[in-house]
Order: sequence, then structure tokens, then C-alpha cells
Amino acid sequence: MNTTMSYEHFIQVAELRAQVMEAAARFDFRETPKALLFAERCHAGQRRKGPAKLPYIIHPLTMACHALSLGLAEDELIATALLHDTCEDCHLLPEELPVNASVQEAVRRLTFFPEPGVPHARARDSYFARIPGNRAAVLTKLLDRCNNLSYMAYGFSREKLLDYIDETERAVIPLLDYAKQHFHRDRDALFLLNYQMYSVMNSIRALLERDL
Repeated sequence: MNTTMSYEHFIQVAELRAQVMEAAARFDFRETPKALLFAERCHAGQRRKGPAKLPYIIHPLTMACHALSLGLAEDELIATALLHDTCEDCHLLPEELPVNASVQEAVRRLTFFPEPGVPHARARDSYFARIPGNRAAVLTKLLDRCNNLSYMAYGFSREKLLDYIDETERAVIPLLDYAKQHFHRDRDALFLLNYQMYSVMNSIRALLERDL
């Protein structure tokens, strides 16, 4: 299998970008176009982990298109999805993002920085604990985990696969349960997010057990 960067990857980026911009124009989004341009600059030259080395921007673009396909055509949510990794990956403050305060706050909750003197596991627990209470942050984290679960088989070791599934069940599924309790209008989207996450996790687990 050819795992080098190919022309098709750039076509995929262009198609995803066009879908986001078309939605932004159709729904008169104000934050999304600014978020997309900024995310493209921040992630320029970055690649996803794994053998395919996909352009990193595919990740937030796919999340944005996933949200749109679930009927979550909301300006601040799409902008949050596009920007969710910019502060963490590019060492920026949320206040530096060229979007409104609501999007900045959602991205702040989604940004993980190791805390000096704090064990990594405890810092991760604190990170997940601050996401609830902000709908855009919760939905973005669910979209993020769906995309990462779908991609993890390409670059994760067996141990990393199992660790990631364990973290998903321990820290992300509770966010999904929180969303079900508090975001009743998102019931259909949450059902599909739940279905996708468990489908991927159960399939990976079954394949790993079969290889033992």
C-alpha cells in the first residue's frame, strides 16, 4: 500500500473545505470562515500521526463536516471544531483566536496543557472534568473522539489501541451520557455519535482478541 502523501489527499482537503465554506455561506456563518482561515494557517505543514501522513487540517475539517452531516449546522460549534487543536498544537492562548468569546471559551476548555508537578493522569482527569457545562466543547470533544477512533488503527500499537479505548470508555463516554441528559435537542446526533464510537471500539477489540 502506498502510504506517501498523494494528490488524492489534497483533493479530499479541497472537498471538505468547500463543504464547510458552502455551509457557512448558506447559513450566513460569521465565525466559521475566520476560524477556517486561522486553522489552515496554524496547521500548515503539520501531519496526522500514522503511515499515511495526512495533512493535519483534514482532522478539524472532517469534524466540521461530520457536525454538518448530523444536522449540527451551528456557527460557533463548527468554528470550535475547526479551532479545537490550534492552541494546544501551536502554543496559543484562546484570547488570540480571531473569533468571539464564546468560541474562545469552548476552545479553552478543550485545550490540554500539562501542569507542572501534576501527574499526567491527574492532569487529563482535570481536563475532561472542565468540558461539561459548555455544549460546544462537549459536542466538539465527541466529534473529535469519533474521528480519532476511526483513524487510530492506522498508527496505534496494540497497547495504544487498548489504552485509547479504555480512556474513551472512562472519560469520553461520560461526556456522551452528560450530553444525553442535558442536550435533549441533540438526541439524534448523539445516538449516531454513540453508535459510531462503540462500533469502532467493539470492532477493534474483536479483531485484537481474535489475533491473540
